[in-house]
Amino acid sequence: MERPTLRDSYRQHARALVLESAYELSATKGWDKVRMGEIAEKAGASRAFLYKEFGDKAGLGDALVLRETERFLEGIRRELGNYRSDAAGGIGAAVRFTLAEAERSPLLKAVLISHRESTDHPSGVLPLLTTSFTLLERSTDTLVEWFAESLPEVSQEDVAHAADALVRLAVSHLALPNADTGTTGRQITEVALRYLGLESAGSNGR
Repeated sequence: MERPTLRDSYRQHARALVLESAYELSATKGWDKVRMGEIAEKAGASRAFLYKEFGDKAGLGDALVLRETERFLEGIRRELGNYRSDAAGGIGAAVRFTLAEAERSPLLKAVLISHRESTDHPSGVLPLLTTSFTLLERSTDTLVEWFAESLPEVSQEDVAHAADALVRLAVSHLALPNADTGTTGRQITEVALRYLGLESAGSNGR
């Protein structure tokens, strides 16, 4: 593999700074109120670099959403990886991570719930339907893959249905919370375990 050139390394570093600056500004004031000029100033980059790298503000917004999406999915995989062959532990950790990350990142929360008929998008990002459905599908696929590796004896058809329901229950809580994060995590975990006919979270002391 060829080593990146100094120019490529600088470009990647500058791109990362721009995305982080854009994230911080959008979390503070809402994406619709953020200007390209203030992103450039905060990142220490030129406006010309932003337009050359991302095209326009919409292109920068797309890149920012994709970055948050990948961060989220990597975190889910990391959490699940800590609970091999432990359905209760893995599901509970994935749900808790999802709820916590959505609270940390208004942008991620907006993406997760933007498929719903809601105008409440805290990041100022208007409905991101394609990205939202893609994220839900990829989250579900991540859970299905983990079950296939960790608990291969469980019916894959049942796993697919349970994973889809689990993801949608978590997203529903984000849009219309009716309990604290800990209680919601336990409830969603219990629903999934009972559907799959696995040991409940309460029966093993968790």
